[in-house]
Amino acid sequence: MQSTTDNIFILVALGMAGTFLLVVSFILFSIRNQNRLLKQRQQFQQAQITHQKELLKAVIESQEAERKRIGQDLHDDVGTTISGLRLLIEMFKPSSGDDKNYQNFAQSTKTIIDKIVKDVRNISHNLSPTTLRYYGLAAAVNEHCTIINQSGKLEITLNNNAEKVLENLPITTSTAIYRVIEELLNNTIKHSDASKADIDFKVDAGLIMIAYTDNGKGLRADIETAKKGMGMQNIESRLLNINATYKLEPYAGKGFQIKIECPIVYA
Repeated sequence: MQSTTDNIFILVALGMAGTFLLVVSFILFSIRNQNRLLKQRQQFQQAQITHQKELLKAVIESQEAERKRIGQDLHDDVGTTISGLRLLIEMFKPSSGDDKNYQNFAQSTKTIIDKIVKDVRNISHNLSPTTLRYYGLAAAVNEHCTIINQSGKLEITLNNNAEKVLENLPITTSTAIYRVIEELLNNTIKHSDASKADIDFKVDAGLIMIAYTDNGKGLRADIETAKKGMGMQNIESRLLNINATYKLEPYAGKGFQIKIECPIVYA
């Protein structure tokens, strides 16, 4: 009787141990399967992000190529034609007695043509800044700020403490940062009612730190949740393409501030 009881106890113990091992095996299998599915999902999401960034890069590069083509066409074709028209007006000699009328006509016409040439040159520069391609980001930003300062639309102070780093950036990174600053300045001029803006470049911990501020009316307090305009979407796209991040300071009525951090990548 005692032997039978012992055997039953052993069988029950073995059954409980087998059940426990089965449960543990099932749990481990489930965890392993979930981890595998999670890893696959993360890989798929990363592949989607990579694909989206590649598409974004292709779109931006296509835009820049088209800007360059249009800018060159404006400068080479339209600008040259208008300059030729001005030269023809200067060469034209009226018949006797019409000198005064001709001088008035020639002067007013040349003034208009000079304005058109200047406008075409500015449009061409904005579409495809040659300074950026040949002299680098710092020179291009400085030139753009100088043009705006001379126009009287805005007083810009540029502080560049990253000169050597900016000189050696790849053209894609330089173009992205230039377009972002260009967009920020356009937004300040058009929407902020600001009179002054400051742009500060510096290097810290392997990052290009860009601080942009103006003394305009600032942003809404709910800027983080509000629908972003086209200008802000363009800025986000440009920064995403170069793995840069930004932070806005929504101080309504107290000016605008954005801080950008961009990893340093050498050409």
